[in-house]
Amino acid sequence: MKIIGTVMQGKGEGRQLGFPTANLKIQKSFLLADGIYVAETRYQGKTYHSLAVKGLVDDLEVWLDKFDGDLYGQELTVAIGQKISDLIKTGNQGELIAKIQSDITKARELWMTN
Repeated sequence: MKIIGTVMQGKGEGRQLGFPTANLKIQKSFLLADGIYVAETRYQGKTYHSLAVKGLVDDLEVWLDKFDGDLYGQELTVAIGQKISDLIKTGNQGELIAKIQSDITKARELWMTN
């Protein structure tokens, strides 16, 4: 599944945790179960390994591996791959960071084998 969206300002929670994400405003609705997915994101002719998060916000949150820059207002194309985990609800920031790191590790292992 490919999703095209424009990056909008979020709450900055991912950045505060050390994992900045792009919050995509999606133009048309899409059916995707809540969870964490491996993905590939195209931006300015380059493809980035990424994680797509469905369910935390109304649209889609995307973390790009090895990307540093400002994406606000930019259009991204996200190719969604396999689901690697479910969302968790926790008030514990340490648990959430550990979960995100675990998801990134799983995704990097998948990227290395594909």
